[in-house]
Amino acid sequence: MGIFLSSLMIPSLNHLFRWEGTWIGLAVVSGILAIFVWIWLDETPNVVKKKNKQDIIVKVPPTKWLIWLIIAYGLEGLGYIVTGTFIVSIAEKTSYFHNGATLVWMMVGLAAIPSCLIWSLLAKKWGFIKSLVLAMALQSLGIAMPAFWMSKTSFVISALLFGATFMGITTLATTLGREMNPSDSSRTIGILSAIYAIGQLIGPTLAGVLSSFTHDFNAAFIGAACVVFFGAILLLSGFISRTTLI
Repeated sequence: MGIFLSSLMIPSLNHLFRWEGTWIGLAVVSGILAIFVWIWLDETPNVVKKKNKQDIIVKVPPTKWLIWLIIAYGLEGLGYIVTGTFIVSIAEKTSYFHNGATLVWMMVGLAAIPSCLIWSLLAKKWGFIKSLVLAMALQSLGIAMPAFWMSKTSFVISALLFGATFMGITTLATTLGREMNPSDSSRTIGILSAIYAIGQLIGPTLAGVLSSFTHDFNAAFIGAACVVFFGAILLLSGFISRTTLI
């Protein structure tokens, strides 16, 4: 919802105060909202809810399979961030949006709003690994789309696929990691977050180097899509090998 609302605010702020005012304006809004979070946040544990959650049995791979998830999640961090960083600025440079490239970011937010709930429901029905593989495959398709089909429609579809998957993948991966290693879930989520952050650092740097050589972002988008898709293949390979061993 925040992504969606920010895309509505940015054009007006930018028109009135230029980009500096836009950043300051968004910071002020975030600060005001943080006050309400501070006031309303309830840290009192709900014993009944915790007990109910413990009664739910989730089928997950053994702990030794965690390495597949860690590598795949790192590749996700490396690949997804290229679209997250550059898609709006690239769309703005095309003739399709006429200074209305924030529409792309709006589509990202619109698709992201129900995404975590939808992927959580799919995980309960299909399993976490299959859902993760599907989400990463769809995301890789969305990342690569503007490189092969440059149009307003392709940017919108790419934004929708990106928004519908990037938060869902985080939800699925961290939940799966926690369920696989419940006795040390904090450490597992910490490792997943660290490898994800490393990917986020490397991705834009590599994309910038590639774009400087090719003078466009096509190679960067294709490379990012391949990285995310390779992560999905690793998850699938690990799943198949585990099933075969069983």
